[in-house]
Order: sequence, then structure tokens, then C-alpha cells
Amino acid sequence: MLHVIIEMPLPVYDGFVDKCDQSSREYAILKNGLIIRRPKGDHFERILEIECDMDDADKLFLLASKVYPEALEDIIKAIARAKRD
Repeated sequence: MLHVIIEMPLPVYDGFVDKCDQSSREYAILKNGLIIRRPKGDHFERILEIECDMDDADKLFLLASKVYPEALEDIIKAIARAKRD
């Protein structure tokens, strides 16, 4: 099973979580993410890092395509990176 790490800016994450049913598997996946800080130029950026398997990444992709397309780019990049590695 492929391991996927989705990195998502906090505003995108917040918007996506707001569109999720709180009883859904997708919501649980998103809520297990960790906020990380990393250097970006002269400041730090805060990113949400979501670790999951490919099945869960596919679930997030399908949900985002229906309710929050703004999250698709980050999910697609993570899936492609997992397949390449």
C-alpha cells in the first residue's frame, strides 16, 4: 500500500474541513493532520501535513472534486509524488 503525505496550506485545509460531514472517514483523515512550520524566504509558513494511504487519498480526491476543488491541486501533487517515490 502506498503511503501518501498531503501538504495543504491552512486556508485550503480550513475550507475543505468546513465542507466535510463530521461523521465521515474523510473528516477523520483531515483531522489527523499535523500543522508544521517551515522556512519560506524570510518567514515561516504553516502547512497542514496529512499522512494517509492511497485509498484514503483517493477518498479525499473524490470528495474535494465534489465539494472543494481548491484542495485538488495539493492532493493530486501528493498522489503523484507517492507513485513516483
